[in-house]
Amino acid sequence: MSGLNPEQRAAVEHGDGPLLVLAGAGTGKTRVLVHRIARLLDSGVAPWEILAVTFTNKAAREMRERLVALCGSAVQQMWIGNFHSTCARLLRRWGAAIGLPRDFLIFDDDDQAKILNSILKECGFENELSARTVAARLDYAKNRGLDPITANTGPGGDTYQRELEQIIPRYRERLAREKAVDFGDLILKVNELCRDPEAGPRLTTRYRHVLVDEFQDTNLVQYELVRHLSTATRNLTVVGDDDQSIYAWRGAEPRNLLDFDRDFPDVVEIKLEQNYRSTSTILDAANAVIGKNLDRRGKALWTEAGGGDPLEYLPCGDDRGEAETVARTLRGLVDDGACSPGDVCILYRTNAQSRPLEEQLRRFRFEPKVVGATAFFDRREVKDAIAYLRLLANPDADSAFERVVNVPPRGIGGVTLDKLREHASASGQGLLAAARAVAKGHGNLGPAPRKKLAAFVQLIDGLCAVRDGGASLAELLIQVVERSGYREYVESADGDGPDRMRNLAELVNVASDYDAEQPADGTATPTAPPDLDETLDDDAPRGLSGFLERIALVGAADGDDGRGETVTLMTIHMAKGLEFDTVFLCGMEDGLFPSLRPREEMDEQTALEEERRLAYVALTRAKRRLYITNARLRRVWGEIKQQTPSRFLDDIPPKCFAIAPRRRAEAPSFASRPPMMARRAARPAFDEHDQRTWDDDVPVFRADDDLRVEAGGVFAPGARVRHRSFGRGRVVAATGAGMLQRVTVEFPDLDPAQGSTKTIDARWLTQD
Repeated sequence: MSGLNPEQRAAVEHGDGPLLVLAGAGTGKTRVLVHRIARLLDSGVAPWEILAVTFTNKAAREMRERLVALCGSAVQQMWIGNFHSTCARLLRRWGAAIGLPRDFLIFDDDDQAKILNSILKECGFENELSARTVAARLDYAKNRGLDPITANTGPGGDTYQRELEQIIPRYRERLAREKAVDFGDLILKVNELCRDPEAGPRLTTRYRHVLVDEFQDTNLVQYELVRHLSTATRNLTVVGDDDQSIYAWRGAEPRNLLDFDRDFPDVVEIKLEQNYRSTSTILDAANAVIGKNLDRRGKALWTEAGGGDPLEYLPCGDDRGEAETVARTLRGLVDDGACSPGDVCILYRTNAQSRPLEEQLRRFRFEPKVVGATAFFDRREVKDAIAYLRLLANPDADSAFERVVNVPPRGIGGVTLDKLREHASASGQGLLAAARAVAKGHGNLGPAPRKKLAAFVQLIDGLCAVRDGGASLAELLIQVVERSGYREYVESADGDGPDRMRNLAELVNVASDYDAEQPADGTATPTAPPDLDETLDDDAPRGLSGFLERIALVGAADGDDGRGETVTLMTIHMAKGLEFDTVFLCGMEDGLFPSLRPREEMDEQTALEEERRLAYVALTRAKRRLYITNARLRRVWGEIKQQTPSRFLDDIPPKCFAIAPRRRAEAPSFASRPPMMARRAARPAFDEHDQRTWDDDVPVFRADDDLRVEAGGVFAPGARVRHRSFGRGRVVAATGAGMLQRVTVEFPDLDPAQGSTKTIDARWLTQD
């Protein structure tokens, strides 16, 4: 407690009743949550009476690790997890009350897409709409507690009403047949459970204290859930920051936080505003940007740390020039010992921006790591191996059957599968059972496809024998890869075969780690005294089912955050919750960031406020240094577009920058410029050997096929620069601006006898 500031301490020491902790970026909210839980234990609350809900498995692990350090083994008896894992655990225990079998499977997005594609084909709608559109409609409706058939909002509106009336019932039937739920169902079914006359009242008294992290990211059904679980005690602690609510596009409802006192009028509100991460310069910039939003609870971050380095604004000519500027600047920082690659993150608004950045970083001898690229459990070979396991866990898992029946290739083609589906539908069986029947002579398949299906059934039966013979999960996976022929199939693949085999080996390691966690005698550690009849064995699946659940609940945010000896690249959405010593924020241009695309779920002003919150998140990821870049020309769908600097740059006080960007109102419009030929005629002459060209203050690069040099920069005394012939230098004086600026530079590599100080046009220099 001695290390807490007064506001943090007040939140930790709060007793019973609703509590709202408004925690700005970098203000120590996880520390507050952990210490509050420890304080509850000290005050006599039993560990099993505490439910702490986060948004990622990663955040839950961090909370658990911190609590173990504070509280020891008592943490094993607490309920700590993200929303989906918590709901899965509740459904394992009480789901039978609403007809859900205990051994249900959880379908991830890829599983869902495969089922929807199959249904679209069955209904003849594959040319009318995509599985992605239907999945988006399902997600939109389920996050808001709506019926996806009758909800005339979200993707497509009521355009696909006729199609959805056929697709959705089949989708539900398919999930029921495979004893499965999707991510949206996990929370909806717990809310259904809460309305059950027998289970519902038990759930309202099950937890004495409910604590929710990142409350601003909750959607309507998640809020309904935590409100129900705290009905009896009203001991609901929510921690969040309305200024970091950036997930409206996936159903997050910022009004849950903004209007929390509507449902809990006696709530105690505590603001955490002291920041322990960033310099005051960075915080001043972030406060200025978010301060323009109208729909927020007012607060302003501050720090006892000094002002720190000013923000660096690096305007560039085009997107490739922007990527080169970022890579070149970073190379200079690393070479000068100012930072290491692992301390750096490059942020952007859209995934498409990463490609030129990766290319230029490699050119400058960096190994970039893109966070949010294909996650480990989404890789094809990993999904194939897991599909085999799902079929072994549930013979009725038709989606798993369809994925692996011809992987590796066994000559079982589409015609054979269509006939097998017809037989399965007519006989009311799953595909594996239908294949078993066909192998015994039923159905209208010829001898060749019958023989191939029989061989596949024999393979699955053999693997089931391995499963039932006491093999570990790791051994079962090895047998799947070997017996199915998958190893030979992957090793014979051109190009990426070795990488795919390494991924399969890593999956075996994951299974081995899971095996090691299981109690040797098959029993489980109780989470509460025996008289409550609440043991971990009651609600957490073991063995193969538990392993499949763990994999299904791994989200994108639970992966590696990219740290190490590599430069990290990620979208701003992926960076939420992280911090880096040095941050490059790229693409600060209107239309890109902020994105100005219309959204179906919100009006223009609401969308702009969310974009501003996203900018606030981006700025507050930086601890010491922040570079902001943009491009005047950017290629979009093969077309070169003229860009305008982001309006958010105008929000940042000029004093925060080393050299402030020109205000948008002061910048000349493209329409006011003279025609292109007139501008070219006014250009200064260049040496014949130097083939650079540019358009006024818009740099265009033509040095050679690989190396491009930016012209027209604006440099202040003290700036580090680079010249093509003279090397690195430091600006000691400057006059003029833009294309007319002349600077005096000291080049240490030049012979002092020949003159190491040169006065030259700024257009011959680049930022170093």
